[in-house]
Amino acid sequence: MRTGYLSLNNLDRISEMPSWLVLILFGVPFVGGIALYIYKTRHARSWRKGIFPHSLKPTEDNFLEAYLALAAKMILFDYQSSKGKTQFINNYFNRYFKFANYNFADSLVFSLRYPIKSDTITNWMKVHLNDEGKRSQVVYFLVGLALIEGKMSARERQFLQQIIQDLELPPSLLTRIIAIYASYYREQENQSSKSAKPTENSKKYYFEILGLEQNATVDEVKKAYRKLAKIHHPDLFATGTESQQKMAQEKFIQIQKAYEVLSA
Repeated sequence: MRTGYLSLNNLDRISEMPSWLVLILFGVPFVGGIALYIYKTRHARSWRKGIFPHSLKPTEDNFLEAYLALAAKMILFDYQSSKGKTQFINNYFNRYFKFANYNFADSLVFSLRYPIKSDTITNWMKVHLNDEGKRSQVVYFLVGLALIEGKMSARERQFLQQIIQDLELPPSLLTRIIAIYASYYREQENQSSKSAKPTENSKKYYFEILGLEQNATVDEVKKAYRKLAKIHHPDLFATGTESQQKMAQEKFIQIQKAYEVLSA
């Protein structure tokens, strides 16, 4: 009868083997097991040290984790009012990362417990997002998170300015994205009040979206739009992930709307 235990005869045979052979038979699996454990847990160790693992591949799951790690840092600025932000993050991920394989609650708790150094995330992003349009998407997400309470705190603005700088994006991007959100919310209000005509306030946002002064000419409007289209047009994201394509399509709508109103 076979069992999972070594018999006395087997032990005798082992004792008769050369020591080098015994070492190979028992030492190699042991060392291999340790090496496998170290390899499997290497990323978790980096995270606990506040380092986003540079070796992570640019998958949907890993981009989501990068977004979540940055969002957690913003939540920690004012943890008492984090409920609305948590809901925004969950809704955003369900909309744009619906095929990602992750546990939202566990990932968020881990990121809050082990805050990641922002520059380790932005350095990873710069390696895998090689153009301005794709890198700017994380700023869209973070601005939306900051504005969910209706206003952006000084700490959040400073944090966003640092992220923009680390991602090597133009400083004017923050004003443009804030204007895009303001324009979107204004349109929602107009739709609820059945007012389709652009107001002076909404036109102000349109100029900011295009990065222009309010006395800009039509030619300047066209020039600014063409410049933004070269960076943010959805066609440029054809080879990107599904989440990148969807974000680009929806955010570009406001740029298109600004151009249509101001060039008319």
